[in-house]
Amino acid sequence: MKKIVSILSTIFLLSATLSSCTDLEENPYSSIPSDEFFNNEEEFLMSAGRIYAYLVRYTCYRCIWGTISVSTDEAVSPLREGNQWVDDGVWRDMHAHTWNSQMQDLQTIWEFLFGGISLCNQILYEFDQSSVDFEAKPSLVAEVLVMRAWFYLNAMDLFGNVPFTTDFSDTSLPRQVDRKFLFSFIEQQIKDNVGLLQDVPTASNYGRVTKAMAYTTLAKLYINAQEWIGEAKWDETIAACDQVIGFGKLEIEPDYFTNFKVDNTSSKENIFVILYDKVYTSQNWWHVFRFHQLTLNSLSQQTYGILDFCWNGFAATESFYNKYDPKDIRRRQWLAGPQYDMSGNPLLMQNGEQLDYTPHITSLFDFSNPAKSNEGVRSAKYEYANGLQGECMDNDYVVYRYADVLMMKGEALVRQGHADLAVPLFNEVRRRTGLEDYKAADLTLDEIYDERGREFAWEGLRRQDMIRFGKWSEARDLKPAVSPAYTKLYPIPANIRKTNTNLKQNDGYTD
Repeated sequence: MKKIVSILSTIFLLSATLSSCTDLEENPYSSIPSDEFFNNEEEFLMSAGRIYAYLVRYTCYRCIWGTISVSTDEAVSPLREGNQWVDDGVWRDMHAHTWNSQMQDLQTIWEFLFGGISLCNQILYEFDQSSVDFEAKPSLVAEVLVMRAWFYLNAMDLFGNVPFTTDFSDTSLPRQVDRKFLFSFIEQQIKDNVGLLQDVPTASNYGRVTKAMAYTTLAKLYINAQEWIGEAKWDETIAACDQVIGFGKLEIEPDYFTNFKVDNTSSKENIFVILYDKVYTSQNWWHVFRFHQLTLNSLSQQTYGILDFCWNGFAATESFYNKYDPKDIRRRQWLAGPQYDMSGNPLLMQNGEQLDYTPHITSLFDFSNPAKSNEGVRSAKYEYANGLQGECMDNDYVVYRYADVLMMKGEALVRQGHADLAVPLFNEVRRRTGLEDYKAADLTLDEIYDERGREFAWEGLRRQDMIRFGKWSEARDLKPAVSPAYTKLYPIPANIRKTNTNLKQNDGYTD
């Protein structure tokens, strides 16, 4: 049964009504008078649900997902023959780490994150103003508080020292705080509220914050602590992961691709997802989940019966694709080699040759020698529905999986010198891949880094992994230059600094 029922369908409709259709504003929702709306539990749930409806912006290719993915080795969108994907060089700059504070995509990300924080503050303010009380109200408040912590974690990760406010009624310019302050705030917010949440995803709370989601966020905070605040927190990482494991209700799906099916609500591995529905989330260009359009050559529409035009853009880099063993089942998430239509007939390009996705990509941004239309293997990780019509896929986007929890705990153990204890954790995930089990000697940090890439390709985790494993600045495939260390943070957008004069630019950048 599809996930959009009852309250959640109303939430999506409410989102479509209240949100802008042109940009990602910092305060995208007008205030709802508490004396007119907050009369019962269902109306409170609808109000809290606005934050989940807001999340659909995350996968927009000009928002967080596109930027953090193309900044890594797992994705690239080269200039292609016919001057396709020029886009003022934004994809070149993202992949080559030559961005600047004037780039609109970075401002879009900023506005998404701080729009989410503002919306959380607004919902909390509205809840506080209402005298209506009911048993589940503290749990709803806890959900919003953890979501605000999640937004702040992402802001801290991407931009470092950022503006901070928790008071929706305060109209003064927010002060800038450092990562240590934010780290402690996020940690305490989660610890203070996790006990009020339900344990794990169920049919009744699907797509919402649970204890499993909160502890996974806490594990993310701790595993990146050495980079973010200069203090290793491996014990804390393990403890947070153990909380998720201890529920005993999550498991590794035997079939890797169950997690990414068109209807992936049945996954027992997915901990937190962003809800998408081709009906309710197709009202706004920014709100759709369009991996099919981003990656597939238009000829591949005939493979799946896709009725909407595909853009022939995003692909994996050659070196990333080559990290997969040919026997690895996860390699099937990439379309490579000769392509066929639904009836098994070869797909023919304009020159009469069969469409053949090749791992090699000629260049990143060279008008004299652009990438060819068939270059780069394409993603088929998320199942493409036969006969898919429109820009929005029906799959839910996976933010957190149980596999990540096991592998974060395993990584922390290896970093403490306990590879023997990490072996069963990695093998619990690996056994569905068709590859041999790991032995303790196999679990070097380089191997863990590569294995995380193979497991979590295009799931928005690679940037953090590259930074944590010391790979971020390295030259690679279509990025020949070593990038400066300061690029581990994006610049605060220039227009934002003009608006809030309290903000100091990140080191290495100028406006």
